[in-house]
Amino acid sequence: MQARYIQIAEQLRGRIASGEYPLGGRIPTENELAQALGVSRPTVRQALDLLAREGRLVRVKGSGTFVAQPKLVHESTSFVTGYREESRKKSRVLRTRVVCMETEKAGERVGDALRISASETVVKLVRIRHLENLYSNAPVVYTTLYVPYRLFPEMPELDFTDTSFYEALDVRGLSVVHASRRLEVVMPPAEVAAGLGITIFEPAAFITSQGYTRAGQIVEYTESYYPASRSSFQIEINR
Repeated sequence: MQARYIQIAEQLRGRIASGEYPLGGRIPTENELAQALGVSRPTVRQALDLLAREGRLVRVKGSGTFVAQPKLVHESTSFVTGYREESRKKSRVLRTRVVCMETEKAGERVGDALRISASETVVKLVRIRHLENLYSNAPVVYTTLYVPYRLFPEMPELDFTDTSFYEALDVRGLSVVHASRRLEVVMPPAEVAAGLGITIFEPAAFITSQGYTRAGQIVEYTESYYPASRSSFQIEINR
């Protein structure tokens, strides 16, 4: 038999979905909900805790419980696709700000990731991206991408404000058909936190990615930071 607090949580989900409890609005107190729903306060508290863990509610000490903006579901952990294409499929308008585009020596960390010499030249592209009308247009990802210069020497001449990086690779016969990605939760560097509009004490999901061509060549290495408070990730596994 389904636990009573789970049933209460489902009722509250329905009220959020219907707009009875609007986004950003404060919901009734635990006592008010307990009386209205005919259950104990501990049962209500369990239901609210469940919805808070799901990201549907945020509990603010001394102020109450509020309906939260649902977390953005990213599919980058399931499919090899560019962020622009992922946004397009979900009918979202992606906006990109290019922070910098420059050439530099790979160094040991990037060189190891691209499997090239530390002294080899790479193109470094830093972008901050947001989706229109989501989270008040706050950034959803801060990403730094590295490409061996010899593979894409004209890359610094392109404007990646509106150009898809993966589509640019496709045109040059360097299509990424496989990606190896690693996700961990970290405290972001100060410049990343500033770019995302969060504090250095707010955790971020940090994903590193190596993109491979059909021939098995690593053509790009990317480091991306997603604000943990606004992000969730879809994972597909086939047997």
